[in-house]
Amino acid sequence: MADYKPHSKFSSPFFQVFTPLLVFFIHLSLFADESKLNVKQNKILKDTFSYLETIEPKRIKIDKSTYNRHSQFESFFKFPFSGKKLSRWIQTRIKKYSFGSTGDYVAMYQEGEVLLGRGFFSLNRLDRVLVLLHEARHADGKNYRHVVCPDDFPYLNTRDWKIHPAGKKGCDSVPDGGYGITASFIFELGAYGYLNQTEAAYRYNSEISRVIRD
Repeated sequence: MADYKPHSKFSSPFFQVFTPLLVFFIHLSLFADESKLNVKQNKILKDTFSYLETIEPKRIKIDKSTYNRHSQFESFFKFPFSGKKLSRWIQTRIKKYSFGSTGDYVAMYQEGEVLLGRGFFSLNRLDRVLVLLHEARHADGKNYRHVVCPDDFPYLNTRDWKIHPAGKKGCDSVPDGGYGITASFIFELGAYGYLNQTEAAYRYNSEISRVIRD
């Protein structure tokens, strides 16, 4: 829930021609089950993925030692930072999207399907990406379920102050859970200049605060 809540070894001409076609058909099929969303909602969802796929690494804007110290993207995802690859990572985990009531959450994941609440469609593109990325992590098994935030959890919900994380299942106990991977993505955005450092640090700290360490 979100409350903001292998490389191919083939090099023959056949595979060089066939692979782009394969990717094209996979991309189409990944959106085959969006009939549970209306036309406007479906357009917003597609726009979210289109935006994500424009984000590709260029030149790092911060010093290399800082980047090497804090970057965790590749260790978490097992591929270099890439919006296109990350889009496919999400889409292979989420098979269906639907719309409905999500209570205190913006979205909820269950058995390959994500239920999107009304609030999701009013978020900006980056926040929508973070929600989908977060929910896709839940598809990787029970190790990535949320745990209860401490009763004295001092942090506000950055998207809705009426939602209080303290005492609710809105935290993670593993570093590469839903909040850890969104934090790693945000760090890359700041490192490559897609976000200024102030906003990147604010957003990074907000996500990483939900990772409860012993």
